[in-house]
Amino acid sequence: MATDNTSGSMERDRISALLKDCIESASYSNLDSLLSDRSVSSIESEVLRGGIPPESIRTALEVLRSDFTLDYDDLVFAGEWVGRLPQMITRNYLLRHFLILGNGLGDGNYFHDATLNSAADDYTGFIDLIVVKVQVLGEERHYQFMEEDLPEVELWLRAVITLMHYCRDMLDMSSTLRPSLFQRRAVRMRGRISSVVEMSTLGMDCPGVESTLAEMSKAVDDLVRDEKMRNLQKARNERYKQSKMRLYNYTIRVTEELNNQIEACDPLDLTHRADLRKQLEQVQIFMRSFDKDR
Repeated sequence: MATDNTSGSMERDRISALLKDCIESASYSNLDSLLSDRSVSSIESEVLRGGIPPESIRTALEVLRSDFTLDYDDLVFAGEWVGRLPQMITRNYLLRHFLILGNGLGDGNYFHDATLNSAADDYTGFIDLIVVKVQVLGEERHYQFMEEDLPEVELWLRAVITLMHYCRDMLDMSSTLRPSLFQRRAVRMRGRISSVVEMSTLGMDCPGVESTLAEMSKAVDDLVRDEKMRNLQKARNERYKQSKMRLYNYTIRVTEELNNQIEACDPLDLTHRADLRKQLEQVQIFMRSFDKDR
């Protein structure tokens, strides 16, 4: 038994060291490479090397959940969170990867982590905080950034681009954030950031900020046109409607009954007819709400 425990502890330490090296090395410059299919497949192979797949996956998930202080509250309260966002994104990406991998084994094991349902919400929460950072700096500088501000502003813009990209990746049928809401929030964010940055850099030579701002704007345009987001929202809408089908069918019957009452109503009884039409309008408004993922 002691040998088994020692072996299990050594295996956990091996997997923990592997994942820590990967996550702690994450930065804005290497994130896409680090989370490429090839790189993640290599990490997966190392995690599974020499172990029983369900147990190795379970250990990896335990490490990813407990060995890092990379949740939203941890990062915000610790400060300096902008620089650590790539690490958070990498942890979440790997956590989701190993959940999917474990559930694909088909051996009866079920792996789940409810915190990933709100990961996309967390990413947009960080974007909102960056918007505030930009606005506060603009006010402090009377909307005229100083040269020493530009590297930090460029980093903030890079963080927004990165968060938007990986937020799209975390959206699925279980996400607390709706794809359509994410798109609307991204458009509003772009308007708020762009107005402050453009005003505060007017007349300055800052190609880095300008190019990153243009990249951010293009990322928002791509998001708005993203067919995957549109299809995901449609699927969520349909699921919502199906989950409320009994209520939906009831409103159809109410609509039919109100229409029948209007037809049978005394044409001279204008008050009664107007009352029925108001009721019908409210039911129709209620029915239209079923077309949205709520």
